[in-house]
Amino acid sequence: MAASLQETDTATLVETLRHDLETRLREKIEGRPDSHLIERAVRGGKRLRPILLLTVFKALGGTDYTKALDVAVALELAHSASLVHDDIVDFDKTRRGRVSLWYQIGAGKAIIQGHRIINLAFNIVLDIGEEMTRIFVEAWDRASKGILDEVVNKAALTERLYLLMIREKTASLFEAAARAGAVLAGASPDMVQLMRRYGSEVGTVYQLADDLTENIKRKSLGRIYFLTHEMRERLIHLLVATKTKQIRKLYRAVTPYTPQEEFMKRQIVERIRSAVNLAGDERIPESAYKILLKELPWMFVKQMLREGGKRV
Repeated sequence: MAASLQETDTATLVETLRHDLETRLREKIEGRPDSHLIERAVRGGKRLRPILLLTVFKALGGTDYTKALDVAVALELAHSASLVHDDIVDFDKTRRGRVSLWYQIGAGKAIIQGHRIINLAFNIVLDIGEEMTRIFVEAWDRASKGILDEVVNKAALTERLYLLMIREKTASLFEAAARAGAVLAGASPDMVQLMRRYGSEVGTVYQLADDLTENIKRKSLGRIYFLTHEMRERLIHLLVATKTKQIRKLYRAVTPYTPQEEFMKRQIVERIRSAVNLAGDERIPESAYKILLKELPWMFVKQMLREGGKRV
């Protein structure tokens, strides 16, 4: 019962953060001539990165919530712009269950609109200050490099190169979210570094789980669902086992189909454990948001797995 109540409490915190974020996002977009296209680009997102930023900010005792919301909005805008460009590179005609923006308005217009969304995001953080702008520039550069590396090296990925690519392409934005939340909260340099590591682990484990479900999905051709119900539940049980520290059950939770999937599964377990340990650092004050920090890694991945590997 206690665990169930805790999950309910953390879910309520997440919904409150999401509501505040959505309100601020609408305020930032409202009145722009391209507001309908921006709304189209951001619609349907799970807001994982900004929720991470706001959770870190709250857990570390931040006080200027409006400023944190502005940076969270900028982060979501930048992420959404990257997805607009990703869909063009990958020739994906759908995004979040809808027709991709480029397929609706044309690739050229979509590229320009993506740049306009990025400009809006950077203008927001420029108003916050130089340090926040630097965090964004570094994260955007790393994410762009990761996408390029994926295109160039896709046919010859080693495990090491694969993890490096994930860290650049996906984890860099999660890392920037956690780092920004810590800086905005006025955390010490050591705590900022700890939160960077935490964000990197959360982003890495999320991408690993996404790739694992994609692998299984590709091998399930002819099925109605992306993942069989059994496999989906096994993956979720793995996360629950990790969360409850039932280590003996971890390797019984998922039956690997290939060495690559075994590698992904092992990395998921190790990195969730690492993220939870970082979130439990004694220097972080005890609070509901510290509990949420520990919950977020498996909460994000569990949500994605429940949806059968749907892209977010």
